[in-house]
Amino acid sequence: MKTIKNVLLVFLFCSTVYAQTNVSGGIYSNTIWKKVNNPYIVTDNIVVFPGVNLTIEPGVIAKFNPGVGLEVRGKLIAIGNENDSITFTSNLPSPIRQSWNGITVVGTDETGGVRDQVIMEYCKGEFANYFINLDIAYNGPYIFRHCYFANNRQVNYDGGIPSTIFENCKFESNSTALGGCQFASRVSNSVFINNVYGIEGFDNIENCFFSGHTVALSPYGSTVGCTIQNNFIGVRAWFNSTNNRFVNNTVSNNDVGFEIISYFDDVVFTGNTICNNNSWNLKLYHSNNADLSSNCWCSTDPSFISSTIIDGYENIEYGLVNFIPFMTSCQETENENNEPLDNKNFPPAAFPNPFNDQLTLRIPGGELTTIYLYDFLGSLVLQETTTKNSIIINTDQLVDGIYFYELRSDKGRLKAGKLIKQ
Repeated sequence: MKTIKNVLLVFLFCSTVYAQTNVSGGIYSNTIWKKVNNPYIVTDNIVVFPGVNLTIEPGVIAKFNPGVGLEVRGKLIAIGNENDSITFTSNLPSPIRQSWNGITVVGTDETGGVRDQVIMEYCKGEFANYFINLDIAYNGPYIFRHCYFANNRQVNYDGGIPSTIFENCKFESNSTALGGCQFASRVSNSVFINNVYGIEGFDNIENCFFSGHTVALSPYGSTVGCTIQNNFIGVRAWFNSTNNRFVNNTVSNNDVGFEIISYFDDVVFTGNTICNNNSWNLKLYHSNNADLSSNCWCSTDPSFISSTIIDGYENIEYGLVNFIPFMTSCQETENENNEPLDNKNFPPAAFPNPFNDQLTLRIPGGELTTIYLYDFLGSLVLQETTTKNSIIINTDQLVDGIYFYELRSDKGRLKAGKLIKQ
């Protein structure tokens, strides 16, 4: 009898662990997906019909079979929280990009209909073709806050009307994070890491961080207060429409900092720091001259600044870049209100690299962190502890050469790497 009881207990335990809810077809009345019924396996296409809400509770995991997606003609409300997010992912054991179709939004009642048709907070979207397709979505705004998007072909397809908003999100290892999105679209306070392409066309980009891309950013309208570093190409810009602004951004430590494919006189391009890029700080590939005065190039030598720029002096097919007058000192990236950026969503980093007499360390979250700097032989040459989001260290006492740094908190090592002083 004792043996039978043990077998029964094991059976009941396994039944609980492997419980799941299979879903497909139409949703015709208000429906709630509950965490207790996890995971939801979407075996075939689902349609949320007009006038109907699909509400998804914190902690729900929705797994989609290959070639399957969710179509929203009504309303989708997926609001998780910091401790219990909502996941949309593939049902394959080893998923790859485009493993499922994604979410398609249909909202074509331009005179009324549902408003706030899609709201997502603390959601994860992974392995989709287009995670959110807003091509015929007219019942917005479409709002995504504190979301994480990874390993998708592209997070969005087009933008919804009247606007599409991404705030405090992270985009990682997608083919393209965000594609063409107009209609007063905005992405702010977000992090873009190791996508092939970061953003290709967005109306408003504010206080974002980009690293690890083939091309980090191709802005469409206004870009303010962003940090763009450690990419192959930092910015590739077509300044050929109205309302082009590129203001108070930092473009550094990329292979090529900035490529300008087209340029017209109504561009506002000031207050930026563009320097320490490996091959070129800037390339002008257009026959128009470009006024890029009132920016910082990390030098006060006009000849040196000119040597980091490709324009009509190197190829007569191109226009000429005017960078005078230039800023003589580079400030930390600030937003339009002159407030320091909140670094808590940005990865830790040390820059510029190579450095000269000053080294800036950025530490996310402002947690108690110790900075260690070692010389090439491994001897500790500098140690400092701080709770600030960023700190500037005077390094004029160090000799030129190779150094290694480490950022360490109570949680362990945050970041380590190699630096060069020259």
